[in-house]
Amino acid sequence: MKRLIVLLSILIAAAPTKADWQPDDSKMQVKAEQAIAAFRDRVPRTEAYFDQAYAFVVFPSVTRVGFGFGGAYGKGIVVEANQAIGLSKYWQFTSGIQAGAKSFSMMIFFKDKQALEYYQLGKTQFMGQAGLAFGTAGVAGTPAYNDGVAIVTLTRLGLMGEFTVSGAKFTYKPLTGE
Repeated sequence: MKRLIVLLSILIAAAPTKADWQPDDSKMQVKAEQAIAAFRDRVPRTEAYFDQAYAFVVFPSVTRVGFGFGGAYGKGIVVEANQAIGLSKYWQFTSGIQAGAKSFSMMIFFKDKQALEYYQLGKTQFMGQAGLAFGTAGVAGTPAYNDGVAIVTLTRLGLMGEFTVSGAKFTYKPLTGE
């Protein structure tokens, strides 16, 4: 139980944005670009989102652990008009039928400026989810924009089954002068 607690503690404009964004030399931005390439390669349906989205957030690695109760944590980069404009963190608490652990990448696409601005407020979101991840197999996401937001995840590694209710918290911190 002590190890689980320690593990969970470690876990957390006008121009449309295309994924032509180029990372600087920071480790986080390089990992973000690698995650974008993986989405384009393994999830072809994201191409339309990359072409049409006003902005997006890429979380290169989110770690999730659950057994009855669970949690997830990840850090990401917010990109608008091909510029990294901020950093984001993701926390999730889950309760339900679940067991396992997984690491995944997550993309959040914003259809318009209004959806991005709402995200930047950092309000808690509640959601339900069901899924299965085995090894590196597993892709999930919304089939279309919902309230101006589309979320797609891509399993990196793990073994997890779930049918849960969760609360998620996203935070946003501008990079410079916003």
